[in-house]
Amino acid sequence: MAEIDLKSLLVRCATTTEVDLDLIADIRRAFEEHLPAVAVPADTFASTDGALALAARALPGWAVTLRGSTHSGSQWSCVLKEDESQDDDQTMAAGRGASPAIAICAAILQVISGYEKGFR
Repeated sequence: MAEIDLKSLLVRCATTTEVDLDLIADIRRAFEEHLPAVAVPADTFASTDGALALAARALPGWAVTLRGSTHSGSQWSCVLKEDESQDDDQTMAAGRGASPAIAICAAILQVISGYEKGFR
């Protein structure tokens, strides 16, 4: 089975207007392939709390900023920073999605993608 392409998956997260089972399956597979040391419980993608718990396990101590609207079809965004300071050269990642959980997971995958490319 081919490895999940994180860049393509992040584009799908940002452009999909509804959370679908195929997207969730691919996000789960991406975590299994690219971050196997972190367990991903079944409820991770169903709730904001589950996704925040995953962020805490994957990136302990990182600051999370989540923005969005409860309007139908709106997009959510999540920014992850190594800490809450305003330091511009700290590691930072952003993700977008049709739900808060997808946006959080997309931001975590963005961090993973950066690390795999050698960014720190």
